[in-house]
Amino acid sequence: MIVLQSLVSVLLPVYNGEAYVQEAIESVLAQDYDNYEFIVVDNASTDGTADLISAYCHSRKVKVIRNENTIPRLDNFVRAFNCAAPESRWLKFIGDDDRLLPACLSEMVRVGEQSGRVGLVSSYYYDGDRLVTGALPPSQELVNGPHLLRRILLEPEARATVFSPVSLMISSVVYREMGPFRTDLLHADHELIYRILNRYDLAFVHKPLTISGFHSGSGQAYSTEKGFTFAEAYLIRLDHLKHYDNVKLTVREIEQVKSNLVIDSAGYMLARIAHGDFKGAYRHLLNIPLTAAYYLPLSLVYFLVLALKKIARREPINLLNRKRK
Repeated sequence: MIVLQSLVSVLLPVYNGEAYVQEAIESVLAQDYDNYEFIVVDNASTDGTADLISAYCHSRKVKVIRNENTIPRLDNFVRAFNCAAPESRWLKFIGDDDRLLPACLSEMVRVGEQSGRVGLVSSYYYDGDRLVTGALPPSQELVNGPHLLRRILLEPEARATVFSPVSLMISSVVYREMGPFRTDLLHADHELIYRILNRYDLAFVHKPLTISGFHSGSGQAYSTEKGFTFAEAYLIRLDHLKHYDNVKLTVREIEQVKSNLVIDSAGYMLARIAHGDFKGAYRHLLNIPLTAAYYLPLSLVYFLVLALKKIARREPINLLNRKRK
């Protein structure tokens, strides 16, 4: 008996990715899973990206689309998703500086199809050279979505379970129901992921399947430097609590969410001050909602104590860890 593989649409929206995109493409073509389509959407790049990806047009797996004009970055992401075949069962995003390891698609499909309630699939991934494993016990492959969303809202370390977009695969049915990305948010992927977890479960592979890239010209680098990563977190993790109707938080737990958010903001502002960017720190201060701002003094005390401990141990003080996309 022949078991038909589900169709996976691998989507690569790219703009001026000449330095990285060829390795990303090769990592997709090296998959040990056969039933996939690979859609590359070039957002009218002005470097050598078009020439690099045109060399793959002969492949039966690769479909290259080139926009006539450069459109906003997230509009290009939405276009890539919209180009997926209607019969596709799964949608797999990859950035131009990301890599898929050879068993990525086969392992994600394997765990994702264990239950009809799965909306997202995730896995261990490499953040550069660092292995990120998330916050699930090694034996757990299927996770209740609202339960995980609750943990993510309350436990900062749990966010790594679904942190990197390249480590995720989305059910196409769920995406059509819950999507598309909001194009007014730089972190629209997280906004969508949280809403999906409120309704659907997560399947998880306890092995690394992807490598998340990061470079100075990436959207995440820009977002982190300007503070949008932290400012949008208030919308996604606090303002949207009312939309997560399958997650019930107590008053005390809501206060914990606020405290976690302000600690992140305080760390960002201290980092900007350390770099002499006082205006950037002040601009972000104005982004902290009044409903959470009263945690700011305690957050500054938190970082002072942390710094004193590091000084006592003669360790370097890094106010802002490098963020990944």
